[in-house]
Amino acid sequence: MADNILASCLAGVVSQAGGDITDYAKSKVCISQSMERNYEMMRNEVARLQALRDDYEREVKKHKMKTTTSSYDFWLRSVNKTLHNAKELEHQFEEDHEKLSSRFIHMRQRSNYNGKLVKMLEEIQKLVEGGKFLGGFLVDKPIEPVLKMNAPEIKGFNSLQRPLEQVLELLRNDKLKGIGIWGTLGVGKTTIMQNLNNHDEVAKMFDIVIWANVSSERSEEKLQEDIARRLKLKMKGIVHPEDIARTISEELNDKKYLLLLDEVMDSIELEDIGIPVNNNGSKVVLTTEYRHVCSLMADRLIEVRPLSPDEAWKMFQQMIIDVVDLPDIEPVAQLVAKECARLPLLIKTVAGAFKLKDSVSEWRKGLKDLRKWPDIEIPGLTELHSFLKFCYDQLKDDQKRKCFLYGALLPAESKIYTDYLLECWAIEGLVGNTDEKRRFQEALDEGYDTLKYLTNVSLLEKGERMIYVQMNNSIRQVALYIASQDPDCKFLTGMSENSPDCLEENDWEQAKRISMIDKQLRDLPESPNCIMLLSLLLQRNSNLTEIPQSFFENMKSLLVLDLYGAGIESLPPSLAKLSLLKGLYLNNCIHLTELPPQVGELHCLEVLDIRGCRIRSFIPFHIKKLVNLRCLRVSYYKSSNPNDCQDMDIDCNVIPLLAKLEELMIDVGSYDHWCKEVVDVMRQVATLENLTTLRICFPKSEVLETFMQHSPSWKKRQQLTSFWFYVGCQNRKRPQILEYFKYKINRYLGYCQGKLGDYSIICDLLPETDALELVEHKDVTSLVDFVNVDSFNRIRGCLIERCNKMTTIADGNRTQGRVILPNLEQLHLVNLRCLQTIFEGSLSTNSLSKLHTLVVTSCPILRKIFTLGVIQQLSKLHKLAVQNCAEMEELIEKADNAGQVSPSFSNLETLVLIDMPKLRTISVDKSLAWPLLKELQVYGCPELKSLPFDKDNAANLKSIEAEQVWWETLCWPQNGVKEQLQSICHLRISRERNMKASGSRGPI
Repeated sequence: MADNILASCLAGVVSQAGGDITDYAKSKVCISQSMERNYEMMRNEVARLQALRDDYEREVKKHKMKTTTSSYDFWLRSVNKTLHNAKELEHQFEEDHEKLSSRFIHMRQRSNYNGKLVKMLEEIQKLVEGGKFLGGFLVDKPIEPVLKMNAPEIKGFNSLQRPLEQVLELLRNDKLKGIGIWGTLGVGKTTIMQNLNNHDEVAKMFDIVIWANVSSERSEEKLQEDIARRLKLKMKGIVHPEDIARTISEELNDKKYLLLLDEVMDSIELEDIGIPVNNNGSKVVLTTEYRHVCSLMADRLIEVRPLSPDEAWKMFQQMIIDVVDLPDIEPVAQLVAKECARLPLLIKTVAGAFKLKDSVSEWRKGLKDLRKWPDIEIPGLTELHSFLKFCYDQLKDDQKRKCFLYGALLPAESKIYTDYLLECWAIEGLVGNTDEKRRFQEALDEGYDTLKYLTNVSLLEKGERMIYVQMNNSIRQVALYIASQDPDCKFLTGMSENSPDCLEENDWEQAKRISMIDKQLRDLPESPNCIMLLSLLLQRNSNLTEIPQSFFENMKSLLVLDLYGAGIESLPPSLAKLSLLKGLYLNNCIHLTELPPQVGELHCLEVLDIRGCRIRSFIPFHIKKLVNLRCLRVSYYKSSNPNDCQDMDIDCNVIPLLAKLEELMIDVGSYDHWCKEVVDVMRQVATLENLTTLRICFPKSEVLETFMQHSPSWKKRQQLTSFWFYVGCQNRKRPQILEYFKYKINRYLGYCQGKLGDYSIICDLLPETDALELVEHKDVTSLVDFVNVDSFNRIRGCLIERCNKMTTIADGNRTQGRVILPNLEQLHLVNLRCLQTIFEGSLSTNSLSKLHTLVVTSCPILRKIFTLGVIQQLSKLHKLAVQNCAEMEELIEKADNAGQVSPSFSNLETLVLIDMPKLRTISVDKSLAWPLLKELQVYGCPELKSLPFDKDNAANLKSIEAEQVWWETLCWPQNGVKEQLQSICHLRISRERNMKASGSRGPI
């Protein structure tokens, strides 16, 4: 009986256990299935969130004049952190997948893992929902407190440095409101003001510094417009000067401002233009030739006198440094310098004219010519102009003289863009005509040589990267005077009129070249008799909405017509009368929607620019008649709204008919539509045989490959001298990497979202490329994996961004002794999630030997930049900036085999360290020398407790920017170095204040 009871009990237990085991198995299967499902859902949501983030970031890059809202920045940080965590969870799942599937893994473990997936899924979905920025996420950038200028160096010239120091001292006095700097024309007043604008102390004193040029040709309305633009005020719909003044006043009322007014010719009622009189220490500094103007507008006057004889000779000597030591030249050079009246502007221009003379006989003849020039009688101008006229005559070549005078058509001190100026010269035949045997590019090349000559002799001033040049106002006035005396160069610029409305038709009829740029024109003469007119420049007259129907009837000699930025809505039928027209600029005429058929009658046209217009046809069909067209610049815009009647017609069959085309530029504004039609367009572009310049985007590398295989222009490598290719991404007006160069880059490749199998296509392009941007490549682990290392030998600048499998940039151990990146000057690394080290292993000689700038941003697992051994390779490094690298512990790792040579950053001038919470040391090696270091910035590095500097190894350090709290907690040796460095510190209460002051998303 007992046995039966026991058997029954055991059977019940077994039966119950069996049921539990079955339920457990079912639960296990259910959880496993749920886990798989949640994993796939998480991957899909990750892709969705990443796509949303990337779309937004593309928008950010497209709008250079905008910045992002604080809510977007917070969202973006959360997204990047969540995506990083999701990627780690995904890697963990893939690694543990077999274990998780095993029957030996406890159900609780699976349940915990599934819980992580569910939690991550919810987090991502919240971010996707939170990424709907209904109010937009782009706002205007904060106003930069100071816009730095190209200012001549004045250290060592006490006659210029002393007035600058006097102004600085007066700026420290809160009771003074106006300071006047006066002196004769060319004495250096503008140079002093430029150095004042750039001075570090000024940037700390004022909330905003406003520079405005107030020359004789500029009205008070124009001055108001410049100030409003500097303040980024929205002036749409505000036209009355009183209303503009009120808006300016409201903006400046609570700001401590410094207004710098250069070349004031008469007193100005500042309150009338909107400059408030407040008691917060705001100041106005002005320069003028006239003492009485200073007396009327300023509390204190500072006179600028000519240089001392020794200073004048020193300045002249610096200008002619290459020839002054030649036999017997120095004594004559000293006599020439004495003729320059100790005026900096005159010294600069006369030295420019003489520095190309390389024999004493040329110098003696030049001195004789210089002495015989009488004063030129021009009301309001000084004897300075006779010397400038001499410099003009020294050009000898009539071609160079005419090219120089043409530059005077553009406003004084304005940026004259090099490409545009060269085109105008070529169109007018000032650098030779184009024909069947001579390319347009050859004329531009000849023009560039002329332009370099004019800048070398200081008649034109070099701008940034030679992208633009400028003409000093005094030199421009001489140029306009000379042009007025030459019947072949009769100019009309409206320079003395307050309003161009007072111009008579007779003024137009006598001119050979007319420039009415930024003149607020509203009306034009009905039909002026301008039979001699060659160039008509009407840029940036936004109020000019209509051109009279018969306006062009009597302009049969016109060669250049520039309506850039005009408010016109159509072109008149009389356009067809311009039978000799060679250059037509309609770019940024945003209200122009039709290119009339009369354009097809302009058979001599060589340059047509219609970028930024809303013309319905991508390339209007009647352009096919322009058989002499050499340069075509267009925009591709197609509305995503199906009801938009302004949609663009696509007819790319016109392109092959433009057989002489040398330059083609297509700005893509509707990328998604472009992706669908680019194949047909590029098939036609590939037929063009004479291309020398091409700027275009290829959505896929296959489209690029087809172009390179079929384009005769590409096959003649020496012919295609300039290209900006965007592969896998939309083109931008100005690629980021190009901004860091001091010279112009003509061959650029932006390569986005490439695949491993596509890299062979790029191999043919890289050896011709000067600047490269690699963005979002999923397969690249290093540049060596990307393509053959020798393909990078030409590259001068490289930006690598969001290539999230890249672990190193260059590994010397894998390049078998070959030279790596021998010409690289700029390297920018952004958002590389897996980057562990930048340069791995031993680099061969000459590798990276020209690297000038290294910028590293948002590389979260990077722990060091390089070893001491690598430093010896980087002898040309001038700037090192590292930001937002969370795991960075030491900047420079000490190498065991560094050798006996003392390590040194021999040319490093700038070191920037931002947002690195674990950074403990810059270098453990205290013997590391920093002989040329001038600037140090440190923000957000709380664990950095000491600096590797002493009184000797950083003797040239001029500026340290940091948070005050960090500086006060630093540990210092007892050698007096803290006291030495304290005097050059610019300490801020918090980094946020610095960010606001810089007007950017980060100091780098």
